[in-house]
Amino acid sequence: MTISKNFKNLAIGASMTAMLAMSATPAFAGKDFIKKDLRAEETTVVQLVGQELSHEHLTIVVHGGNKDLMMLAYKAAQKLDDEGYSVAFLLAPDRDGAASLYDGDDRTATIDFYTDGYTRYAAMMYDNDKLVSEDVIQGIYEQSLVAYNYAKEKAAKKSVTEGITIASTSPK
Repeated sequence: MTISKNFKNLAIGASMTAMLAMSATPAFAGKDFIKKDLRAEETTVVQLVGQELSHEHLTIVVHGGNKDLMMLAYKAAQKLDDEGYSVAFLLAPDRDGAASLYDGDDRTATIDFYTDGYTRYAAMMYDNDKLVSEDVIQGIYEQSLVAYNYAKEKAAKKSVTEGITIASTSPK
């Protein structure tokens, strides 16, 4: 009887601990996912916002594009967020004027990837009615990781060399 009573107390204690841990611990995905529609702002304003956010977030800025293109980029950002990356996703005004070529349907979008205050990479998307959405999402996702990893490698190299003084021995 004592064994089953101890087991019962242990099970209740473990269940309570698990419930407290689940309620006290925030979910990683979505915790820092910033989404902003800044298409009404000037491009320079969006660039400044992207630069500022990129000190703490992998920042993806989509300039122009139709709803389909924007959603593909958003899904790539969601995938990064789901994997625990801190992501900021910004919609920005069109830069290439392509909407005027297709009666208001903007079939191109430029994506800038900001890390550590700078644009590291950029990509173009085209809606040519032959898009395979999974391929586009995967491409944006991979390009985002290239920018992210580049920034991390650069920061690691910088931190290794900080504080090192190179002594020179010059002849007198």
